[in-house]
Amino acid sequence: MLLSRVRAGPLAGLVLSVVFAAVMTLVLVGEQLWPGASPSEGAPTAVTLRIPVGPGVPTFLDDGPWSVLAREQLIIPRGTVLRADEPTHATALSWLRQRPALGAQPLLGSFALFFTLSMALGAYLRRFGQSRLRLLRSQIGLMVALLGMGVLAKLGLLLTALPQYWIPISAVPVWVASSFDRRTAFVVTVVLGFSLALLVRLEPVLLAVLLSRGMAATLYYLNRKRKRHMVLSCSLAGLSAALIYIALRATFDGSFGLWQDLRLGEGSDVLACAGGGLLAGLLAALLRAPLERLFGRVSRERLLDLTDLEQPILQKIAQEAPGTWEHSRAMANLAEQAASAIGADALLTRVGAYYHDAGKTAQAKYFVENLGPDDRSPHDALEPDVSADAIMAHVVIGTKLLREGGAPEPVVEFAYTHHGTQLVEYFWERCKEQGNPKGLAEEAFRYPGMKPQTKETAILMLVDSIEAASRTIDPPERGHFEAMVQRVLFTKLASGQLDDSGLELADLRTIATRMTDTLVNMNHHRIKYPWQAKTAHEFGVPARAVRQYPSGGYEPVGASTRRPKSPAASPSSDDDPGAGSS
Repeated sequence: MLLSRVRAGPLAGLVLSVVFAAVMTLVLVGEQLWPGASPSEGAPTAVTLRIPVGPGVPTFLDDGPWSVLAREQLIIPRGTVLRADEPTHATALSWLRQRPALGAQPLLGSFALFFTLSMALGAYLRRFGQSRLRLLRSQIGLMVALLGMGVLAKLGLLLTALPQYWIPISAVPVWVASSFDRRTAFVVTVVLGFSLALLVRLEPVLLAVLLSRGMAATLYYLNRKRKRHMVLSCSLAGLSAALIYIALRATFDGSFGLWQDLRLGEGSDVLACAGGGLLAGLLAALLRAPLERLFGRVSRERLLDLTDLEQPILQKIAQEAPGTWEHSRAMANLAEQAASAIGADALLTRVGAYYHDAGKTAQAKYFVENLGPDDRSPHDALEPDVSADAIMAHVVIGTKLLREGGAPEPVVEFAYTHHGTQLVEYFWERCKEQGNPKGLAEEAFRYPGMKPQTKETAILMLVDSIEAASRTIDPPERGHFEAMVQRVLFTKLASGQLDDSGLELADLRTIATRMTDTLVNMNHHRIKYPWQAKTAHEFGVPARAVRQYPSGGYEPVGASTRRPKSPAASPSSDDDPGAGSS
């Protein structure tokens, strides 16, 4: 088997959860572990103090904006000299004296909470997440993003006196929605929301604001191709969170003074709810590219660069295997259409189609599309197992060539999955016809790759067979194309090649329809021009019997310029999609 991307198992999930819980626990109690951060009367505070106002905490606030707004936290900026004769300072000093000492039980309790949240997220990713989310690289990147947001939130709480509603939680779910899918972004929002709320004693209003802002940003994020839509969706989510905050305060307190809150300026909770959304959008747009690389995804800019025909690998394919290059270009159009139809990454699929057969440049003449009209197939002089090895080698060679050329791993994946673990049936049958003199097993004629792990790579496998088979359809009518496409799809399903791809039956139906439509449009007939009547006369047939193709060529009906199907010219498994070996 070829070396492929590593998938995360239960053990990896356990390790990641332990690391996440340990780091978040340190983030939670970090200021208590630093001796210089412990405030005392008559000395300036090293960090911002956020004192919960509620049962069990004596309060000396009888008037002022705190009592009017019924805040759940008393915020004392860092650098403030605590004095017992100040009401707010007296409340803070009283709370600090009553605060339990940091011990084993609080640490273990915090660790258990974070560990449970992380394990739940890991279990979801392994069991219900899309294929790319099951990769170890993606899960590590996601954990790093969650931890980064936790550290950023804690630093904001300790170093500023701004309301805690400024925490830019929306950035992470928007990154996840951009790189993966919205369903996972919702799950990440729940896990991250509870994790960040634990930093301020799981304050319920903050938790509600964080969850609503993250989920709203995911719903508003409709155009995942443009950075500015990250800012727009997060800003709208901030406004939604502000409305939810006002509703919660009015529900819990009986009334809410919006104007009084806005007059607080930078201390306004409503402005913090809305501003936290805008801050998250700016952060998401600014860090989109590095976060996509962290998640193991190829950025759109990098993919567009790979489509440049001046790329050395593409030039190598075009020069050394021109038939393969034309096949790949035709595949790219079909695959992009199919991917777009089901909401997959169309640009990644197009790039994968360009590069997937790079390995054929090593022995181009072993593949029928690179043979000239007078060329003799080299397979005529080879034993079936040797021919099969030569055919299957392009998967290994292509993977090696792309990795050495610096292609991103998601693009390399198209090379080692586009034939899956299929059987090179043509040469296996040929071997059996000869009596299998070497006593070879069927496994000796199977590709050394792996089954497609994503929708994009599965689409390429299907299109590889469909494009090759479309060249044999004569006459090019819709019914014939439709029957061929359905046969290819059912063959792949029956052989289990699509089991790990994430494609659903609805996706396959959409792909079949789109492929049929595209092939019909590519092979449409054109109006006969007057000069064609003369051409038809030269052929000795009526003018209506001359067919013109989109490429500009023509032929009398009944003639065929399609690919021959003789044994000498059909060694490539791409030519036999119905056999399940494409």
